[in-house]
Amino acid sequence: MTKTIYFAGGCFWGTEHYLRQLDGVLETVAGYANGNVPDPSYEDVYTDTTGYAECVKLTYDSEIISLTTLCRLFFRSIDPLLINRQGNDIGTRYRTGVYWTDPQDEQDIEMVFNEIQGVSSGPLAVEKKPVECFYPAEEYHQDYLVKNPDGYCHLSPLTLKAARQYTDVLKALREYSDKEKKEVLPRFFKTGKGQYGEGDRFMGVIVPNTRKVAKTAAGLPLEVVEMLLESRWHECRLCALLILIEKYRKDPENIVRFYLSHTRWVNNWDLVDLSAPYILGDYMLKQEDRSILDELAGSSVMWEQRIAVVSTLMLIRNGQFKDTMRLAEKLLCTRHDLMQKAVGWMLREVGKRDEGLLCGFLEKHKSVMPRTMLRYAIEKFSPERRRCYLKH
Repeated sequence: MTKTIYFAGGCFWGTEHYLRQLDGVLETVAGYANGNVPDPSYEDVYTDTTGYAECVKLTYDSEIISLTTLCRLFFRSIDPLLINRQGNDIGTRYRTGVYWTDPQDEQDIEMVFNEIQGVSSGPLAVEKKPVECFYPAEEYHQDYLVKNPDGYCHLSPLTLKAARQYTDVLKALREYSDKEKKEVLPRFFKTGKGQYGEGDRFMGVIVPNTRKVAKTAAGLPLEVVEMLLESRWHECRLCALLILIEKYRKDPENIVRFYLSHTRWVNNWDLVDLSAPYILGDYMLKQEDRSILDELAGSSVMWEQRIAVVSTLMLIRNGQFKDTMRLAEKLLCTRHDLMQKAVGWMLREVGKRDEGLLCGFLEKHKSVMPRTMLRYAIEKFSPERRRCYLKH
């Protein structure tokens, strides 16, 4: 579906050049928005007496890129705390803003504003309102930095490069898109209303192909990885996590810190299971203080609880079972099916290595364990033993 949104991000040359590189953007038009005189010229706007902001009208395919993603990426191109200024450009024409024509867009825009405000050191100086008027700028302003590659831009070369790198990864993933998988995966990962994966979107890329893309993109800076991780596309978030695993091997401290500060995007069971043991779990092997596992297990967010439990898989593989057993007791009464499965799975992994420890846990808790958790824990037992435990 083709939609339109307007972004004011300082000098429209740089803002247009940044936005036009994003996957899903169909057209950009530099112009003047929300002023008080009709059909202004650049010279009129430059006086700062017309009320106009330099702005970019952006037409995009909402099936490829969502408005929330666009807004998050836009915020990466501005300093949202500056009033009437971006870079070296000063004046009311350089104020920042997001303007819409569709009233339904306001909710998504407000959500992103709240996200950014929550991590900002001061009040945002970015306007958000319906577009009142918009006039295209003169032709020489359109695609200015394409026509003048060495022209002035208030955005850093690294910011512009990040937009290109982000889009390159999305395009690489899209090349592996399979129509049948695109239809099947949303059902498999329960993306319907009220389900655990509600709203998750899929390109239709299988994990081995996502790994191929991640391997080629392993050298990307963390800024780009963060951009990928914030995507609405499931495979894009998985690709970001697989890149993080590669980066973890060289810089464990920083990558664990990054991972823990971005758990809101590790929000489906495969994203947890394919990342948590190899980042947080591996890191815990070298730490005496493992209280972070208890903090995550005590979270109100089910995905963080799962991160805590599944991270212990790496500990189990290294003969360390205490943390798994502690978390299993802590989550014994969990009501969520995915958590019951995760706890049962980790108990089963312990049982493969120390059956006595598992049996002791089962004898103590079998009468109160959720059936799903119990079934997963005893999956490797003989049929007779399974029936015995399931009688309780």
